[in-house]
Amino acid sequence: MKMSLIPLAIVAAFSCLVACQGQITSNVLERVLLIRGPVFTGTAFTIDVEGRQYLVTAKHMVAGLKGEDTIHILRDGEWSPLRVTVLRCDDPIDIAVLVPPSQLTVDYPLEPTSGGLAVGGDAFFVGFPAGPGTSVILHSGYPLGLAKKATVSAFDPLPDHKGMRIVLDGYNNPGFSGSPVVFRDLSQSGLVYKVAAVLVGFKPEGGPVRKAQEIRPEQLTPEDRAQSRIVEYQGRLLRLGEETGNFVRLNTGIAISYDIRPAVVLIHQHPIGPKVSDNFEMK
Repeated sequence: MKMSLIPLAIVAAFSCLVACQGQITSNVLERVLLIRGPVFTGTAFTIDVEGRQYLVTAKHMVAGLKGEDTIHILRDGEWSPLRVTVLRCDDPIDIAVLVPPSQLTVDYPLEPTSGGLAVGGDAFFVGFPAGPGTSVILHSGYPLGLAKKATVSAFDPLPDHKGMRIVLDGYNNPGFSGSPVVFRDLSQSGLVYKVAAVLVGFKPEGGPVRKAQEIRPEQLTPEDRAQSRIVEYQGRLLRLGEETGNFVRLNTGIAISYDIRPAVVLIHQHPIGPKVSDNFEMK
């Protein structure tokens, strides 16, 4: 699979043009990786804690992995094996910390904290809902993740002070699991982004399956329009009728994430990540 290389200068220039809109900066983009576990393919990202680097993702992404196991990371169009130590946050927190043998990405500042995040504020997540999604890769050889914007809808503390869910108004597709939820800290000048949470899924709802009858445009009635019972499918007009008794799982557009603090606590309990270097270069 041949991929095109995007110069960071272009990213920087673009950032300058749209700074007022809160674009995603390189300290986020260059830390996001496409990973493959034994069950799922999705997203992970690096954070640095006390000068050591760790890979963070959703816990369900690494279901089936042992304490020492192998995942795969997409780089230069190929899946490269990576031996990691797997640390898991306690249920119900859907976060896992993976300890790599060496530094994986740049160490541009990206503080792991939700401090300063507020209800109604803007948040963004970056990941891989459809594999690489584009043909663009960074100088590191990693693919460039897709960015989506969301609104912080609510904070949902978990029982027994175990952590907090951060609820977002933003459409989360499969593959975004493990993505960093980042926000711009408006208390600081410049484009200072922090990572507040780990995206893990969406709030589902059940939709009834209805019988459908194909109709012609001239058969549309005022009742059809009033009851919104006409859908278009593969160029055909369909009138929805009575329910079949079956249901389909729908995405409400409400995304669920977990505050990153338990991951940081877990890291402090296991300070075993590789030391980061300011002179880091991909091998």
